[in-house]
Amino acid sequence: MIIAHAAPRVIKVWDTNSPPPPLLHVNRESRYEALAIYAPYFSTSYKPRPIYLSLSQDIVRVADTLLPYIPDGPLQEIQHMVTDTKDVAYFGYYHMSTLKSMKSLRELEIYADKGMVYSGGGPDRYIDLLVSEFEDAMEEDPGWECPKTKIIDAKTGTALRFIEGGAKIPGWVPEENSYVSEGEN
Repeated sequence: MIIAHAAPRVIKVWDTNSPPPPLLHVNRESRYEALAIYAPYFSTSYKPRPIYLSLSQDIVRVADTLLPYIPDGPLQEIQHMVTDTKDVAYFGYYHMSTLKSMKSLRELEIYADKGMVYSGGGPDRYIDLLVSEFEDAMEEDPGWECPKTKIIDAKTGTALRFIEGGAKIPGWVPEENSYVSEGEN
């Protein structure tokens, strides 16, 4: 008998409790008009029914742990997003590169669960750390169009911090390292 340890299997399944837009069901004409605004996203072989969204208008709400799994297509089109995060201390570490890759993202709300507090300092320390991670990302890439970001207490709904958003230096592009060899002058 051979016993082999296998890695855990990951199955991508996207689901929503929001019904499809009603215009998709009225008649052929309304469906045609609705499909000019709404597009199908997030269908998988395990869950083939798509979620119809207008990513320029709709607000997409996901748990922060799902950010790395959002397919590139919708990731590049999402303009308004809400995330629920349990671990504010590591949100920036794990997700800042994903946020920076979301070129259309204009508004972000982070519902922060301040319940998970590590030794040393109170929960606000980790909110401040998250804000500084956004500031560091804007410093490292002054051309990055940071989304307007609200950090909200998940339990009370109170706004804790606000990040104005925008680029530090609009239009800034990092210089390419160009080396000229001796024989190319």
